[in-house]
Amino acid sequence: MRAPRRYGNALSPYRHLLALLVCLATLAAFAQQSPPKDAPPVLRVTTRLVLVSAIVQDKKGNPVTDLTKDDFILLERGKEQAISTFALESSRVLPREATTLPPNTFSNRLENRTGVPTSITVILLDGLNTAIQDQAYARQQVVKFLQQIQPQDRVAIYAMGRNSIRVVHDFSSDPTALLAALRNQRGRISPEEQASNEPTEPITTGVQELDDFIAESSQRMADFYTIDRALMTVAALEALANHLARFPGRKNLIWVSSSFPMAINIDNPRPTADRRTFFSETESASRALSNANVSIYPVDARGLMAAITMIPPATMRGFNQPLRTGLEGFRYTIDTMQSLAERTGGKAYYNRNDIDGAVRSAMDDSRVSYVLGYYPAHGKWDGHFVELKVKVKRPGLRVRARAGYFADAEGKAPPEAITTLLREAASSPLDATSLGLQVRVNSVEANGKKLLKLAVDVDTRDITLHREGDRWVGALDFYFGQRSTEGKSLTGVRQTLDMHLKEDTYQRFTAKKTVTLNGDMTLKEETVQVRVVVRDSLTGAVGSVNIPVAQLQPADSVSPRASPPR
Repeated sequence: MRAPRRYGNALSPYRHLLALLVCLATLAAFAQQSPPKDAPPVLRVTTRLVLVSAIVQDKKGNPVTDLTKDDFILLERGKEQAISTFALESSRVLPREATTLPPNTFSNRLENRTGVPTSITVILLDGLNTAIQDQAYARQQVVKFLQQIQPQDRVAIYAMGRNSIRVVHDFSSDPTALLAALRNQRGRISPEEQASNEPTEPITTGVQELDDFIAESSQRMADFYTIDRALMTVAALEALANHLARFPGRKNLIWVSSSFPMAINIDNPRPTADRRTFFSETESASRALSNANVSIYPVDARGLMAAITMIPPATMRGFNQPLRTGLEGFRYTIDTMQSLAERTGGKAYYNRNDIDGAVRSAMDDSRVSYVLGYYPAHGKWDGHFVELKVKVKRPGLRVRARAGYFADAEGKAPPEAITTLLREAASSPLDATSLGLQVRVNSVEANGKKLLKLAVDVDTRDITLHREGDRWVGALDFYFGQRSTEGKSLTGVRQTLDMHLKEDTYQRFTAKKTVTLNGDMTLKEETVQVRVVVRDSLTGAVGSVNIPVAQLQPADSVSPRASPPR
């Protein structure tokens, strides 16, 4: 990821812009209320439930739909685990009507939407890492797939470019609408991808010293763009994982791309070459996808290629193990594809011309899946990868599930790292959904400037607290940003709400649906979007909401009764 940006006292001029008012007074108010009888606690504690989505197929590749919990064996590091929760997920739409939000109210909650499917598939067209000719071929193949879409399919199409992800079309089973949106999606010549490649024919001047200088300069320029492209790709995958986190059921991400290297200059004989691997970056993306229970299906947009000598998957040798030398450049990409797919329970497709068939195959995986949940007993939440294996007792069946999870430790990250994470979430065009948020805005004019009065409701069921002595402890990090038409960050204010609750206050707090933070923000003239980001400091779960300034109604046009009851 990019190096954390240093803020120092840069935020101090903006502290008067936002008065954050929720504190001990709010929490003390809970203690004055009588808790409802039989009200179950909704805040999570530090006991971890790990969910594993598994695909089970017969010898012909057909999904098996009649298995029970007793048919499964779940192994963690070779030891059998007790399965605590079990569910069979199939492609269907939740029978829910959309909630009409009051004016000037914005939310990332899925319960406010209609037609939310229990399994979803996102097709990500990668315009950052794919040559223009490969983009055209891949788009034709996706069109071919969409022409055969089935009624139970729920597909969204996203496009990735430099520092951005764009929603071409949100989830739908309407092939006409999806095809129309895709045909309007033009290919993108990627200067980053072009600049990542050194010239195939070296430049010769007849002067050896000058030739060496030109070659080294070309190499360094290609390395710069390769590194930049890798970091942008990882950030995009993490943003997608945060966006999809709250969706129920199986989540498939079909990533149509053609070049994401695992390393640079491993085989370069030049002594001046900077050799680097992207194992840590790839692990970061894998971690985010795994935590959001997203299975990734990389599809190589280049189609059929020359014969490839296979290499061991990264899950077999570990991300931190060095690659063998003597590999072609495209084999680095394939290794990355395999690594991400196997870590997350997906499948990589490469060296084939039927990209539409690969997409169809990935879609079929979302038809039926089993979700197994268990509580790990290892007690070592040290950030290391924990290997998992899912088996079935019935013979002749094939099982595919993610290879494990990252046992991330709970605890506060360094302040600068948190600020960087919040800023990156604020810059993403996609709402993060791990924390459910609803933001109520009151827009007023004051001294010739537009003032926003914000009330941010956070779902208490998404907040994690742990016990320290006689207190329940946790914190929420808030970030409020303003962005221009070009997506440029104009201001950013961060605040932390620390919670140290005694037992009686905690019991009353858990009966509440939301915890609310209120504040004021003065808009800059060039602001077109306000971004609200909230992060749970113990788990790192993030929620974000985008507020288009043009959609805000004046205070005198909004009924004072419009705000939903808390």
